[in-house]
Amino acid sequence: MRLVNVASPLFQTRAERGARDAGKIVLDETAAVLSSLEGWGLDLVVFGEGVAATGQTREDAESVREPGPFLKLYGEFARREKCCVAGSVKLREGKHVYNSIAFIGPDGKALGAYHKYYVTIGEVEDGITSGPGPVVVDTPAGRLGGIICFDLNFSDLRERYRALRPQVLTFASMYHGGLEQAVWAYECRSYFVSAIHIPGSGILDPFGRPVALTDCYNTVARATINLDYVVAHLDYNREKLDAIAKKLRGHVAVDIPANIAPALVTNLTDRYVLADVVREFKLELLDDYMARSREANDGNRAPGRRRKA
Repeated sequence: MRLVNVASPLFQTRAERGARDAGKIVLDETAAVLSSLEGWGLDLVVFGEGVAATGQTREDAESVREPGPFLKLYGEFARREKCCVAGSVKLREGKHVYNSIAFIGPDGKALGAYHKYYVTIGEVEDGITSGPGPVVVDTPAGRLGGIICFDLNFSDLRERYRALRPQVLTFASMYHGGLEQAVWAYECRSYFVSAIHIPGSGILDPFGRPVALTDCYNTVARATINLDYVVAHLDYNREKLDAIAKKLRGHVAVDIPANIAPALVTNLTDRYVLADVVREFKLELLDDYMARSREANDGNRAPGRRRKA
């Protein structure tokens, strides 16, 4: 069992983008949000893209080596609360400025950063550089990946993330993304934590089902998630899954959502090691089954019609 307490606050501001005092206003508002999250025993807080979009200009970009006000704010909170922060920030590396998520560890120091891979045309015109690719960072709050706003529209980036096997995808955005949020969660077999500026952001499970969402009453989505899980297809596994649920009831949960055929298997206690359970019951995981199916079909096609790599 690996429980992680997660929160994603709505980005709300009275600042106007481009105004002279926008940076100070957003910084003060972000500090107030962080203050309200103290004492909740959080392991991970995710902030929306509006922080960097409204609170910083290109000239305000910070550096991991020389933190500015936003990185310092994230770091001080992380250190006080002994948690991780996925914080929206503009970062400068050499002559390049990126729209980024900085991953801050419980010691207040940066563990890594993701730079928005697919920036908008407007950002290109504003001098924001496109990032080099997906980033997954191992942290005390799990294996975290970053996605920012427009990125959500591109399946090639999602496929690259799936290969990196994140446990939590952190999504900082100025748009919701709708069904794409659930698609990313399911395709990457990952929890998905979105932080945006309108109600409906929050925490999805690896099937894209809501765990906790913001709404007109709640400006912070907060939930405890269990990262000790695997995803398996029902094909060739149905009897094995029944055997696990029966033999290990109360210790290992088998969750089979309607209509989509895979199952979420979650370790609920420390009595068992989930990898040992997978081996004992010879459970075939979803990605392994899909790879085996692809290989079987490649060998089954008529000569000259096999799938191109």
